[in-house]
Amino acid sequence: MPSAKESSPGASNGALPALPPNVSIFTPAETRTAKALLNGRLFTRLTVSVKTEPAQLAKTLESHGAYCTPHRNVVLIFDDGEDSEAVGDAHHEHFRLVCLALKDNDISLDVAGCIFDVANVVQAGFQLDELKSGSVLVIDLMGGGDDDDDSDDDDDAGLEALLAKGNGSGATMS
Repeated sequence: MPSAKESSPGASNGALPALPPNVSIFTPAETRTAKALLNGRLFTRLTVSVKTEPAQLAKTLESHGAYCTPHRNVVLIFDDGEDSEAVGDAHHEHFRLVCLALKDNDISLDVAGCIFDVANVVQAGFQLDELKSGSVLVIDLMGGGDDDDDSDDDDDAGLEALLAKGNGSGATMS
């Protein structure tokens, strides 16, 4: 009979609880990229075909990580800065580069799920939380779980446990 320690998920190997399917952690190579996401002034949400594997999308966009983050079948493009016109120009160039990368890898967009040029990350369907590690907790408000087991309570408990370990500041940036 397993002990309580062995029967609890992740307890024996020290692994963190699994994140809900609509949550990811954005950990860019440079901390200024995380700050750019948190302080973003212009956002675009691109939804790709559900046939696209998340790993394929992430690989396609790995060289564009300074201004976008993939999340399952969604890409969030973000830009910050003081000058509105310069931010808009940079954002449209980043949008163009992401679209070219998607096209080069035969990844199609689901235009009905896209949101273009919004000034608030919540309008793009995301909530952001800064983590103490310098990473950003990204919550897709429009991309509810695609599992059918009604385990929302378990997902909430896992997220609370993750944040209780000191990885989150609790501050919501929107």
